[in-house]
Parts: sequence; structure tokens; C-alpha cells
Amino acid sequence: MSKSEAIHELYETCKEINFDETDELLMSAKDDDEKRFIRAVTDCVLQNKQRRVIAEKRF
Repeated sequence: MSKSEAIHELYETCKEINFDETDELLMSAKDDDEKRFIRAVTDCVLQNKQRRVIAEKRF
């Protein structure tokens, strides 16, 4: 699998993150760098969802 394909697959997986799982994901992180990565990914996914909701005027 190419890096491009791996990133795309990671992106698709991350879009499905259930935010109730965030604490569990953070607790299972191996180090602070991984925790920062998890926070960055969950923030990005949440921001994308917020943009869609605002664009659809569902707020």
C-alpha cells in the first residue's frame, strides 16, 4: 500500500471516530506525541462536522 493510500484509509477511519471514545483513545496512547495526534485528529473531525452543520443551517 502506498503512503497516499494509507493516509486516505486513515482519514476514512478517523471520520468514523465516536467522540464518546476519545477518553479511551487518549488513555491507550503510548506517549504524549500520540495523545497530541489523537487530539489533533478528533479536533479536525469535529471541526469538519461543525462546518457541515453550519453550511446546512442545522444549528
